[in-house]
Amino acid sequence: MLSINLDDVMQVLTNVRSYLIAFGVVLALAIIVMVAVRKLPKAKKKMIRAQSGLAILLALTIVINLICTGPMSTMLDLVSGSGTINEETSAKATELVNEITAEGVVLAKDEDNVLPVASGSKLNVFGWSSTNPCYGGTGSGALNTAYPVTDLLTGLHDAGIETNEELSKFYTDYKADRPSVGMVEQDWTLPEPNVNLYTDEMMENAKAFSDTAMVVITRVGGEGADLPTDMASVVDGSWIRRVAQAYGSERGTAYYNGTYDDSLNEGNDWDKGDHFLQLSNREEDLLDLVTSNFDNVILVYNGANAFQMDFLKDYPQIKGVLLCPGTGQSGFEGFGKVVSGEVNPSGRTADTYVSDLTAAPWWNNFGDFKYTNTEDLNSDASFFDPEGATPSFVNYVEGIYVGYKFYETAADEGAFTA
Repeated sequence: MLSINLDDVMQVLTNVRSYLIAFGVVLALAIIVMVAVRKLPKAKKKMIRAQSGLAILLALTIVINLICTGPMSTMLDLVSGSGTINEETSAKATELVNEITAEGVVLAKDEDNVLPVASGSKLNVFGWSSTNPCYGGTGSGALNTAYPVTDLLTGLHDAGIETNEELSKFYTDYKADRPSVGMVEQDWTLPEPNVNLYTDEMMENAKAFSDTAMVVITRVGGEGADLPTDMASVVDGSWIRRVAQAYGSERGTAYYNGTYDDSLNEGNDWDKGDHFLQLSNREEDLLDLVTSNFDNVILVYNGANAFQMDFLKDYPQIKGVLLCPGTGQSGFEGFGKVVSGEVNPSGRTADTYVSDLTAAPWWNNFGDFKYTNTEDLNSDASFFDPEGATPSFVNYVEGIYVGYKFYETAADEGAFTA
């Protein structure tokens, strides 16, 4: 049976909204007619009300039929077991996902031939995210739980690469599952263990296991879940609705209703002003630990949003960098083939990776800016915020020069040097 989560339900309601509105109009008109004829002769009144009832029944039948054969048809087929997703089509979809991932992974850096890691080799894989990577985003980009996923370590294993099981068990014992980031509410917690939890014996065993280390950094985000620009305020709770309140409106969006559990470790994961697309304090400590013990380090960034990688210049030991966004259900099989060299990575960056995101023009115009003259367009409730929503805007100061086009033109005009 198909597993359905809240995002699925809300998506279905959105898809059938026009049908329900049409039925609501017919229902309202029929009720108005029933009430309007109350003073007519009994026989005539009875006939008109009966016809109105038939109109309601007919409209309901038509709407249900349109919904079942339209936006709900695939889901109903899957629930009833009569759908077309059989083993053959599922296998083809899996093969396609693996191919897309293998061709989409970006080789951003490779010095001293640290990549590929040949099949049959051993590899230390550090980072809690290595056991809980990002498979998709939020909303329409989220994965359904109807089918099992292939994780990052399994992808490496299937490519013939042996990984350090002691490290992996250390991470799964620390925390088995990833905090949920969704469209309605977000838990932005990054459960990276404190470096004082790595014992001397564990690190000595790792160095004896392999002279090469891979560090996995993951970020999850997507539709309806704007990434926090001030993680310290998420931790202390002031991020909630703060943008809307700052501009004089209590009506905000659930984009800002995220939380963060900073009690998993000693010390703070974030400093004041840190944002979600940079290293946390725990991740910085992890890189210090790994690079002080290994001269051959591969960094894997597993996320769809351009990460701030200014730290790479501080770690000459990081000789390889792979960019691998969410892979879908089985795409880490393709990732493993890239790491092992079976597939030559041909992916290119769709975004510009800058050393300081806070200096980008969009950063300084990002937010939930409210119109002050659109009260008649306010809603009493919305999917994102039960307390209501006010029309808002974002000022794109770059004009048509968005993304890479801005950096090209700004460089030509001497706004910055590469």
